[in-house]
Amino acid sequence: MRFAFWLTHKKIVVTGLDHLPKGKPIIFAANHQNALMDPLALACTNPLQTLWLARADIFKKKATRPLLKFFKMVPIYRIRDGKNNLSNNVEVFNQVTQVLEDKQSVALFPEAAHSGKRQMLPHRKAIPRIAIEAEGKNNFQLGLQIIPVGIYYDHYWKFNRTLIVQYGEAIEIDSYKDRYAESPQNTMLALRDEIHEKLLPLTMQINSDKFYDDYENIRMVAGEWYSQKRFFNKESVLQLFKADQELISKIEFLEVNHSAVFDELKNRTETYVSKIRKAGYSDGQIKKAVSLSVSKLLVQLLGALFSFPILALGFLFNFLPFYPARIILTRMVKEPSFFSTNIFVVGLILFPLCYLLQSYVIWMLSGSFLLVMVLFVSMPFAGKLAYNLMIFDRDLLHILKLRIGKESLLIRLNKFRTAVLEMVTQYLL
Repeated sequence: MRFAFWLTHKKIVVTGLDHLPKGKPIIFAANHQNALMDPLALACTNPLQTLWLARADIFKKKATRPLLKFFKMVPIYRIRDGKNNLSNNVEVFNQVTQVLEDKQSVALFPEAAHSGKRQMLPHRKAIPRIAIEAEGKNNFQLGLQIIPVGIYYDHYWKFNRTLIVQYGEAIEIDSYKDRYAESPQNTMLALRDEIHEKLLPLTMQINSDKFYDDYENIRMVAGEWYSQKRFFNKESVLQLFKADQELISKIEFLEVNHSAVFDELKNRTETYVSKIRKAGYSDGQIKKAVSLSVSKLLVQLLGALFSFPILALGFLFNFLPFYPARIILTRMVKEPSFFSTNIFVVGLILFPLCYLLQSYVIWMLSGSFLLVMVLFVSMPFAGKLAYNLMIFDRDLLHILKLRIGKESLLIRLNKFRTAVLEMVTQYLL
C-alpha cells in the first residue's frame, strides 16, 4: 500500500512526526478533502496502526463489513444516518475508549464530511466527545493527546501530485480537567474550537465561497512568483505552501477592505486564464516559454530525444492498467472528490494483474526467467518515469510551438500575465 501510494504521488513531504508522543493514546484529527486518500495520507506517513472511525453508510453492505473491520475501521453515525441510529455511537465510543485505554491511536475527521475544496467545513463534536469522555472515565489519567494533522494536495484528482502531511503540536486533554468538572458541554465546545484553531495553520484555507475559483486562479498565476519574494522554508514544497497561505490571506484582506482593487485583480486574472485556456496552454507553459533560454531549450530537446526509449517502454507496460480505467471511471464517478479514490483502489488490482500477465507473455516468448523478473520489477518504476517524461515532452512541444510559430501570441498572453503580477507586486507584497 505504501509503495502504491508513493507511485501515485510526485512528492510526499511529511513534517512534525516528532510531535507524536510515545506510550500515550492519540487521536488524530485531520482535515478532510479527498475521500479515502486522506486516511491513506496518515496511514502511509506514520508508523502507528490506527483505528479509523468512518461514515456509517459505507458499512451498509454486509459483504464489505468484514473487510472494513480487517482494515481497523468502525462506523460512526451522523444525524443523516437516521436519529434512531445515533444510539449506536454509544457502543462505538466504548470500543474507542478501550483502544485509547490500551494506549493505541484512533483517527477521525472533525468535519465529518469532505468538501473537495481548500476549505474546512464546520467541525463537529465527535472528537471532543470521545476525548473528554475517555479521560473522564479514567479520572483524566490517560494522558490522551489530540494530534491535528493538515493534509494538502497541489491537485486533488491528478496522478503524480504533490502531498504535504503536517503533524501539529499535541493538544493535551488533561488540561481540560477543571473545565470538565464545571461544564462538560462547554468543555467539548472549547476543545472543538481549539482543534479547529490548531488545524488551520496546517491547511490551505480559502474562506471565500463566492470567489473561490478566483482565489485559486490568482494563486496559480502568482503563487510561485510570490514565493520567490518571501522566504518561509528551505524545503521548496513547504516554501510554496506557506507562500500560498500568506498570499491567500492578503487577497482576503483586499476582498474585505479594498473591494475595487480586488475586483481589478480578479478581472485581470480571469482575462488571462480564459485566454490561455482558449488557446490551449497552461500558465506553467507560458511562464517557461518566456523564461527558457535557447541553450536550455536545446538541452531539453536532446534530453527528450535520448529519453524516448524509456518513455516508450514505460508507456507500453502501463498503458492498459492506466488509461482505460481512468476513461471509464471519469464517466462513471459522479462526485469528483471520489475520483482519485476509485482510481487508486482499481489500480491496486489492475496494475499487478497486468504486470503478471505481461510477464507471462514475455516468459512465453523469451523463455528467460531472469529477463521476466527484471522487467516485472522495473514496470512500475518505468511507468512513473514515463509519465513524467510524457508531461515534460508535452510541455516542451507547446513551448516550441509558442517560441517558433506563435511568438506574437506568446507576447500577448505574457502581457496579460504580467498585468496580474504587477498588481500583486503593488498591493500584496
